[in-house]
Amino acid sequence: MAINNKSGSVCVEYVIILNLDLTTNKMPTYTFKLDLIKTSPLVTRTFKVSSESSFYLLHHIIQEVMGWKNYHLYEFKVDGNTIADKSIVEEDLSPISEAKEVMLEDIFTHIGKSVKYVYDFGDWWEHHLELIEISNAPQNEPLPIIVCGENACPPEDCMGVHGYAELKEILKDPENINHEDFWQNVGLSFNPLKFNKKAAEKELAKLTAKIRKYEG
Repeated sequence: MAINNKSGSVCVEYVIILNLDLTTNKMPTYTFKLDLIKTSPLVTRTFKVSSESSFYLLHHIIQEVMGWKNYHLYEFKVDGNTIADKSIVEEDLSPISEAKEVMLEDIFTHIGKSVKYVYDFGDWWEHHLELIEISNAPQNEPLPIIVCGENACPPEDCMGVHGYAELKEILKDPENINHEDFWQNVGLSFNPLKFNKKAAEKELAKLTAKIRKYEG
């Protein structure tokens, strides 16, 4: 099976069975495409989850699928409404729906439905999350599953889209005064043009333990 993303490239699916089972044969499987808005080249991921997952669980899945470290606050913007963890995000001018109480199937009722996911209210990373497939076929492997992805997740706390663009330019310029320090910060193995799928799958397999740690 192949899934075409908006950039025109094709992601060929190969499934790695993870240690987390969030599905049964009776639950529809949702396939999502996640784009990190305004990144160039576009940072994108395609992944599968159970339709009966909560937005709280979806947040944690996105963190692992993308490569974030879950250091900061988050929210989902859905048709002008906000879904977030009410225990850590204060209600301001508009009410907030509790992420643990809203299920994906409540919002994603048809292919093409999209929401905005914002991570880190300082760097303000905006993601476009779109439902691209609904499958009612028996699902034999545990979910979530990473289908494919392109380009590396930006480092945490790099000052958002513009800061990340500047960081990449400095990494390419050995004459820049910050070149060596920036490479030490991101690690010598960092490649902005590579998505390490195996590493992401390894972290996703630890999802249950990571959520327990997150909740203290």
